[in-house]
Amino acid sequence: MKTVMRTYRRSFRIYAGTLIIALLGVSVLSGCGSGSASPEQAQTAASDPASTAESADPGTGEASDDSRQDVEKPAESDPQDVEKPAADPNEIIDYTYQNHPCVMKNGDTTIIESNYHTIELDKSDSTRYPKLLDALNEYMKSDEERARGFLADNENEVLVNFANGMGLSYEDYVTFEPGRSDGRVFSFISMDYLYLAGAHGYASFKGYNFDPATGEEILFKDVIKNTDDLPFVIYKELIRQNDDLFGYFEDCPGDKENLLEDMPERFEDNAKGIAWAIDYDGVWFCFEDYAMGSYAAGAREVKVPFADYPEIFAAGWDSYADAEKIPETGAGAKELKEAEVDVTVSTGVYVDEEEDMSHHIDVENPGWSAWTADGIDTAAGEPAFKLEKTGENASDWLDCEQWAADKGISLPGFASAPYYSDDGYSFSCTDDAENGTLDLVVMTDEDNPTVIGDFYFGEFLNPPDQGDGVFAKYTTPGIFHAAMQDDILYVSLGHRTYASANPHKAYIVAIDTVTGKTLWKSDDQVCGSGNFIIHGDSIICGYGFTDEPDYVYILNRANGKTQKKIKVRSAPYYFIPDGNDRLYVLTYNTEYLFSY
Repeated sequence: MKTVMRTYRRSFRIYAGTLIIALLGVSVLSGCGSGSASPEQAQTAASDPASTAESADPGTGEASDDSRQDVEKPAESDPQDVEKPAADPNEIIDYTYQNHPCVMKNGDTTIIESNYHTIELDKSDSTRYPKLLDALNEYMKSDEERARGFLADNENEVLVNFANGMGLSYEDYVTFEPGRSDGRVFSFISMDYLYLAGAHGYASFKGYNFDPATGEEILFKDVIKNTDDLPFVIYKELIRQNDDLFGYFEDCPGDKENLLEDMPERFEDNAKGIAWAIDYDGVWFCFEDYAMGSYAAGAREVKVPFADYPEIFAAGWDSYADAEKIPETGAGAKELKEAEVDVTVSTGVYVDEEEDMSHHIDVENPGWSAWTADGIDTAAGEPAFKLEKTGENASDWLDCEQWAADKGISLPGFASAPYYSDDGYSFSCTDDAENGTLDLVVMTDEDNPTVIGDFYFGEFLNPPDQGDGVFAKYTTPGIFHAAMQDDILYVSLGHRTYASANPHKAYIVAIDTVTGKTLWKSDDQVCGSGNFIIHGDSIICGYGFTDEPDYVYILNRANGKTQKKIKVRSAPYYFIPDGNDRLYVLTYNTEYLFSY
């Protein structure tokens, strides 16, 4: 395609030059004593009929004597001074781009990785489009600052993680995806994959659309004239271009509704909520992880073609409608070999876990059954408060993230995230049950964190009375949530499948962080929620599953015994205090409000 366009470009210039010479010849011949207007005057007259009428004799239609006196004979021009024709909007802009990886190392260990891109226009195009060159220089400067800033901003946190056994590096990797590059549009998309040592990373997108002549970003409203119908058009193309999504949305109709309902808000403020990029034959729309509903559905890209939906787009962008062949996405772009890795040496001190075991604590697990250490009262008692339901808002499915955004409330973090902060403490988890590792690092949440302990839950992966082949292998527990109060660490553990496969799930363990001793282990199936909260001398948590009972539970904080349970419509996900003696409980399909 690039060869074809270059041939077209040379042919156009030869044809245009011949045409100008021919037109100049006609102009000179017709201007000898004929009273014809200059090319500039003819252009004005063509665009303004009234001006022609005013300068003509009403009776003859010819120019009046007065007007003839004002006409000057065209001056002879040097061929080099003749104005060149305007650039063809379909003429491809050629450029190269290159990836620049940069890493931070502590000794021989890579602890943080990032990258940035450089873009270089061909010499002739950089001369023709100086404003575009300025815009790309600004982008490259910003992209490099992002990459290097990511290394510097995360150095201390990663060093602490490595020093305490979580040996996973951080990553912010951007992929450059070229789009359209011609006289009308210079576009590309950057896909940013962010990984902060969790179970998985997070992919998001940003689209760039520059006017090559001005260097300014093209506005969404100048391209899209019909945003009312656009959400359904995007959905229609999503399932047409992604075979698996039709079945996904059939199984999860609530996700389809949320996707469609959220799109109008994404289009607001120059479509700041969605990445989009103009291509030669349509517009790309890119959706980040979780946009479809679940992480499993993945990030998605979809193109809405100009030709199929003319009612959606403003005029002028489909300049290849009559072309014999439409350039492919990325035509004009050439990727260079990756640059050498730019290595930054960490200024911190890496502490090898094998060299410093002072914070290592193996958490004792006395077995599958609920258990209380000697000397602790085992009476359940009554909670010191009444948890009473004051509101209930049911739906088919509750989008917790959208709920939080609407309320202006942050959802609680997960210990398995693997990093979150809560009430002055921070927690980081390493969940690698396949290799026999399950541990939780607890630190004070300060500028210079102090490690309280690195708690290993290996005995919970293979408890003393489990036996071989008793339960399904995929029911090995992981850590759900953790909280600290009065030097006691509370951790909820369990697996994410049916209790029939392994009933010993969704329980809380209490550990004395001063002595490292396990204080108690609650009953099973009381805390499978994303978080739990400590209120007074009790713990409020919840459990439910597809065909299993759904309850909010109140546990005695001193011994883990169940004090009260409250029936709810579906599995509790989050417990969120609002600071006014009220508690939001978000379940699979219902928002509850309790007072206490």
